[in-house]
Amino acid sequence: MIKLLFKNLKARNWVSIFVIFCLTLLQVFFMMTIVSYISRLTGAVQASRENGVSEVWSYGLYMILCAVLMAAVEVIIRFMASATSANVITDLRQKMYERVNRFAIADFASFSTESLITRTTNDMQNVHLALLTFLKTAFVAPITMVWSIILLVNYANGTLTLVTAIWLLVLVAAVTVLLVLIIPKFRMVQRLTDAINVASRENLTGVRVVRAFNAEAYQENKFDKVNTQFTKVQIFAGRVISIFTPIVMLVMMGLTLSILWAGAYALNGLPMDLAEQSFGAVNAFIMLASQIIMSVVLLITLIVVWPRASVSAKRIADVINHDVSVLDPANPKTFREKGTIEFRNVGFAYPGSEKEAVSDISFKVKQGETIAFIGATGSGKTTIINMIPRMADCTSGEVLVDGVNVKEVSQKDLRDRIGYAPQRGFLFKGNIRENIAFGNPDMTLADVRWAAEIADADSFVSNKRNGYDSEVAQNGTNFSGGQKQRLCIARALASKPEILIFDDSFSALDYRTDKNVRANIAQKLPEATRVIIAQRVGTIMDADQIIVLDNGRMVGKGKHYDLVRNCPVYQEIALSQLSKEELGL
Repeated sequence: MIKLLFKNLKARNWVSIFVIFCLTLLQVFFMMTIVSYISRLTGAVQASRENGVSEVWSYGLYMILCAVLMAAVEVIIRFMASATSANVITDLRQKMYERVNRFAIADFASFSTESLITRTTNDMQNVHLALLTFLKTAFVAPITMVWSIILLVNYANGTLTLVTAIWLLVLVAAVTVLLVLIIPKFRMVQRLTDAINVASRENLTGVRVVRAFNAEAYQENKFDKVNTQFTKVQIFAGRVISIFTPIVMLVMMGLTLSILWAGAYALNGLPMDLAEQSFGAVNAFIMLASQIIMSVVLLITLIVVWPRASVSAKRIADVINHDVSVLDPANPKTFREKGTIEFRNVGFAYPGSEKEAVSDISFKVKQGETIAFIGATGSGKTTIINMIPRMADCTSGEVLVDGVNVKEVSQKDLRDRIGYAPQRGFLFKGNIRENIAFGNPDMTLADVRWAAEIADADSFVSNKRNGYDSEVAQNGTNFSGGQKQRLCIARALASKPEILIFDDSFSALDYRTDKNVRANIAQKLPEATRVIIAQRVGTIMDADQIIVLDNGRMVGKGKHYDLVRNCPVYQEIALSQLSKEELGL
C-alpha cells in the first residue's frame, strides 16, 4: 500500500500532504491549549470568590476562541485530505487504464475482464478510503499522543498513570484479537467480489442462451452460492467491526471512572483549597488520558481500514507494474516498402504453453494482393493475423510489414498503416459517425459516407431518422449482426490504410452483400493489401493466395484452382459447401 502510493504521488500531492501536516500541528496546539487551561480555570473559579469573575471570563473566552480556530483548521484539513486523496486515486485509475490499454493478448491471460473491472472500481474505492483515513488520522493521532504524554508529565501521578496504562493495554489487546479475526476475511471479500462480477457478467452476456435452455434456475443457483458466501463473509466482518465501538466506549468510560475514583481517593483528607486545586489537575489528567486513548483509537481505525486496502493496493499494483509483453523498440526503424507482409518461419506459443499454437508459417504478400486463411476452428487463423498489428508477438521466426520486422517499428506507426475489422462486430456507444471515424475523430462526413458506401452500409444508415448521427447503443445492440459487421468494415476502410485485415468479418453477410463489399473494396482501394479470414470458400475463391491451416500448421498454399485439386483439407472444406460442378471438379 505504502509502496504503491509513494511511487504514484506527484509533487502537488506532496505539497498538500505537507500543508496538512502543518495544519495538524496547529490543530493539536489549539486542542492542548484548551486542555492545559482546564486546571487554570479551576484555580480561577476559586479565586473568583475573592477577586470576581473577570479571570474566569478571560480563560473561558480564550478557550472558546481556541475551540473555534481548532474547528476551522479541522474543516480545512478535511477539505484538503478529500481533494488530495481524490486526486491520487484519479491519477492511479488513469495510470491503470493506460496500462491495460497497452496490454497484448498474452497479457490479458493474466487478468480476467471481471477482475480488471473490480480492480478499477471496488479496489480503487478501498484504497481511496484508506488514503483519506490516513490523511485525516496519521498525523493527528501520533502528534496528539506525544503532546499529551509531554503535558501529562506535569500532572504525573503513579496511580493515575497505572490506571491509564491498564485500560490502554485492554484496548490494544481487544483490537488485536479483532484484527486477527477480520484481516483474512478482507482478503476473501475481494476474491468473492471478483466471483460475483464473473457470475453477473456471464449471465448478462449469455442471457439469450440462458433463456433458450430454460436455465434461469441453474444460473440463479450458481449466483446464489457465490452471493451467499459473500454475504456470510460481509456479515462476519460487519459483526466484528461492530464490536469495536462498544469496546472503545467501555474503555473511555472505564478510564474516566477509574481516574475519578483514584483521584477522589487521593484527594480524600486534603484541605479544601488544596483539594480544589488538585481537582483541576485531575480533570486535566482525565482530558489528556482521554486524548491518548482517542489517538490510539484513531490509529486503530486506520489499522482496521488498512488490511483491506492493502489487498486492493496489491491487486492494483499487479496491473500497473505488469510487464507488457509488446513494447516499442528504443530506436524505431522506418518502413522501406508499402503494403507488403511477410512471415518467415513464424511460430507462436501462448504463455505457459509448452506447444506452439501455430508453427513454421511462411508466406509473402505484395501490395494490392489478397491473401486468405481458411481452416477448422482452432487451427490458428486469428493467431496468425494478430501478429501483423502486434496484438501478439511471435515466439519464433519473423513478421515483416513493409519490409521491416514489426518488433523494430513503433506500434503507432505500424497500426496507422492497418485497418482492422474483427470477427465479432463491436461498436462503441455514441453515434454511427463517431464509430466509423473512430481512427480519426476529425474525419469529414463525406469521408465517413465514402467508407459506408464501400461497406454497403450507407443504405440502411441513410434510412434512419438521424442518419449518421443516429445513436449506437453499448456494443451496438440496436443493430443486427450484419449491420454491425458492415459498420466495422466501414471503420476499417475509413482511414484508407495500406493493409486491410478482415477477421471473418463477412460471416454475417449474405452472399450477395459479401460479394458486393469485396468488389467495392477492390475497386475503391486497389492498392490496399487485403488479409482475409473466412469460413466460406466463396469469400476467398478470388484471393491471390490461400493459406490452408490444420492444427496450427500450413497444409496448403496457393490459388483456389490448385488447392481444390491438390490439398485434401481444402478440398474437404470446399466440398462441404459447394458442389463439384460449382468447384469445377
